[in-house]
Amino acid sequence: MATNSFNNFDIPKGGYVAFDAMSLRQLILDRLNNQNVFTDQNYVGSNLASIIDIVAYSYNTLIYYLNRTASESMFTEAQLYENMNRIVKTLDYNPLGYQTSTLSFSATVDTLNAGVYTIPRYSTISINNINFAFNEEITFVKTLSATLEGLDDISTQKLMYQGTYQEYPIYTATGEDNEFVLIAPSINTIIDHFNIDVYVNTVASGVWTQYTKTVSLYLENSLSQTYEIRLNGNFQYEITFGDDINGKKLQTGDQVAVYFLQSSGDAGIVGANAFNNVIVSAPNNLQNYSTIMGDVLSNRYLNTLDNNGLSYVKISNYTSSTPTASAETSDQIRNSAPSVFRSQYRLVNEQDYETYILTNFTNLIADVKVINNWVYTTEYLQYFYDLGLTDPTLQERALFNQIQFSDSCNFNNVYLVVVPKTTDNSSLAYLLPAQKELISTSIQDLKCLTTEIAYVDPVYKAVAIGIYNSNNIFSVTDEQLSTIFIKRQSTSQRDDQSIINDVISVFNSYFSTSNTYLGQIIDVKTLSQQILEVDGVDTFYTGRTDDTILFEGLSLFVWNPDYPTIDKTQISNNVSLQVFEYPYLFDLASLSNKISIYTTQTVQGFSGY
Repeated sequence: MATNSFNNFDIPKGGYVAFDAMSLRQLILDRLNNQNVFTDQNYVGSNLASIIDIVAYSYNTLIYYLNRTASESMFTEAQLYENMNRIVKTLDYNPLGYQTSTLSFSATVDTLNAGVYTIPRYSTISINNINFAFNEEITFVKTLSATLEGLDDISTQKLMYQGTYQEYPIYTATGEDNEFVLIAPSINTIIDHFNIDVYVNTVASGVWTQYTKTVSLYLENSLSQTYEIRLNGNFQYEITFGDDINGKKLQTGDQVAVYFLQSSGDAGIVGANAFNNVIVSAPNNLQNYSTIMGDVLSNRYLNTLDNNGLSYVKISNYTSSTPTASAETSDQIRNSAPSVFRSQYRLVNEQDYETYILTNFTNLIADVKVINNWVYTTEYLQYFYDLGLTDPTLQERALFNQIQFSDSCNFNNVYLVVVPKTTDNSSLAYLLPAQKELISTSIQDLKCLTTEIAYVDPVYKAVAIGIYNSNNIFSVTDEQLSTIFIKRQSTSQRDDQSIINDVISVFNSYFSTSNTYLGQIIDVKTLSQQILEVDGVDTFYTGRTDDTILFEGLSLFVWNPDYPTIDKTQISNNVSLQVFEYPYLFDLASLSNKISIYTTQTVQGFSGY
């Protein structure tokens, strides 16, 4: 019968992860000394002492990696970006990188003769060292000679992207299967994820060809001139080519040119009217640009303008540029990867559309809801019918969307309700035409063949402190007369203004764009509780400056600013908005004037409160 001759080790369960090299070395020495068999371990420089050091420090290295990765091996638990990035690679998910600011613009042209002209790709406008670039050729028609004309078509369909295009050193292929080019710029270089272009000069043809980006090479055939782009765990871009089974393979000696948009980050965000009739400049800092474009375009575009011709094209911006968006975090990847995997890069149900739009247009979109024809007719259109409109489709914004972005068919449509991000804290912001065009174009190749994309602008709901008068009658303008009366705790040493500022912060935080969303519940009870938790607040009431009515707790007015006399209500309990409704805090600037602090047991002459 075998017996266990191993010594018992007095080490707590899981304690092995706490060892470092020195503690493990000392443990080995103590055990050797207790056995009284060897003595060389106590002499520095002896062979046995050297072996012990090698074992201890090797073990320390292994423990370091164990501590770093043991709890990071599962998709649901990984927190380190490089581990999450590695895990989702098995799902064929490519994490999204940085997204630069975009600019809607208006363009004019003068002096040129009538004809068709093209602004070359990568052309820029610049002011105060802030640049915006076109990521494609822009073709326009000038109808009259030597006159000033507005270029409305490109203004409503195209966007400019903050940054300037850079040329990466040309790479020469070795001919391997799924060969990749690593784009590893300097640490301060910010690359826009969606503006990386790849051109290949094959040995066989000697001609430059633009390759097309694909979401996955596994979806491509052997002849597809495509590449897959992936942001790796070190925030470097890997541009992978095919293997002649999935995507065309690079041959030995093929040359690869990569152009990427280098952003200025948040410093590149501009306000409205930052550009006022600024001329466009052709790209002039790209070494191989002329040669590559000569092969790629091959006279496909008429009258491509040089700097002399571009001097007659002027750009202005009537709105602020959009915010930027950082690269996906581990948590964002955890939320997006399963949805993308389930969709298999096809947009079928509501969640597929919403995930795709929120993920790929993070710098444009604050929130989006996707609704079908049933919800559109029974809820959205019904909302306007309930307001008394005889034909909601003739409403101004609905009519604009129908003309610009919908066909004449009113079935098999997928309706997008989109709330855009803004940099100027606009309360009533709508997605601009060029932004809608960008989203629609991006979706075309992924949606079902029989569905069409249509837009529904959100119905904004203003929210303000408000309460009926004694006759239970109110107008939304009565919010100017409504006040929160806060009783300060008798033991509080805080001054009144500090308490008021904290209450304002509660409202500001609750209704910030990061916390509000389409169809949300306006949680009056939670909002009231947060006010009561402000240091120095004992209790509070909602009242009016022109009336003696008081309500213990919070009372709010909620209304549609487009129809303030029809769609209005007063709430003191939680209320759920419809899927196309979006709340915002009305007139934050004057909120401090609607909060009063008192210390006695009397409010507005009423005792007993």
